[in-house]
Amino acid sequence: MTNLTNLVQFAQQLSRSAGTQLVQAYQQQSSSNINRRESPKAMKLLEDSTIDQWLVQHIHATYPDHSILTEESGLLYNTDQSSYRWIIDPIDGSVNFSNHNPFFAISMAVQINGVLEIGIIEAPLLGEQFVAVRGHGATVNGQPIRVSTTAKLQQAYVLSCDGGMTDRTQVFSTLIRNYYDQVIDFRKLGSAALECAWVASGRADGYITMAIDPWDIAAGVVLIEEAGGQVTTFHGEPWQAQQLDVIASNGLLHQAFMDRIWD
Repeated sequence: MTNLTNLVQFAQQLSRSAGTQLVQAYQQQSSSNINRRESPKAMKLLEDSTIDQWLVQHIHATYPDHSILTEESGLLYNTDQSSYRWIIDPIDGSVNFSNHNPFFAISMAVQINGVLEIGIIEAPLLGEQFVAVRGHGATVNGQPIRVSTTAKLQQAYVLSCDGGMTDRTQVFSTLIRNYYDQVIDFRKLGSAALECAWVASGRADGYITMAIDPWDIAAGVVLIEEAGGQVTTFHGEPWQAQQLDVIASNGLLHQAFMDRIWD
């Protein structure tokens, strides 16, 4: 049985080291790379694969009986004995990274027997490491965080992203139509992991998206729930590690967000 404390410490150190590598790569980008414009779904960077391979190598060397699911490599080392599964996005916010925008993160979560138990979001250019362990709360740089106390939709800041939808028009025509004139502001950071971290830390009151991939949001789910928030599908069902529509909130606004999605 893997020691949970050691596992969390290892994951923190691993994400911090990967973040250091990303900072170096970010600072060394050429001007041509910085100015590149591509579809968010088409964007693939060399760093996506190099950081992915580095993380997989170190996890497998330390925990050879753990399975690993990443955006770049898919599902690896999955056996009947794999009660532990890592879910990883090596760079969540690749377009931001390429455009020299510091809003990108490494997203790492660990499932134990199918339950999300650990979530880590490393935002290296922002100097922040968000950590959540099931039953032990959520922190940023070691300091406890909580969701906001906003209770009225008209006072809410809402975040969103494209999720797994290829038709971006469908996403934002639906979300903006249903929410934009009901809240203070409707924003997009360009990183699902950071958008979840913003909800968990009370910087935003809700995050809504469609057909999100598990590596984009798994760590954020643990973070939000451990910070006192709520994460469900549009139908109010518990989130599962597969492509599903997601509403994440401070809990107080959850029903209001759910009601609006169907208007």
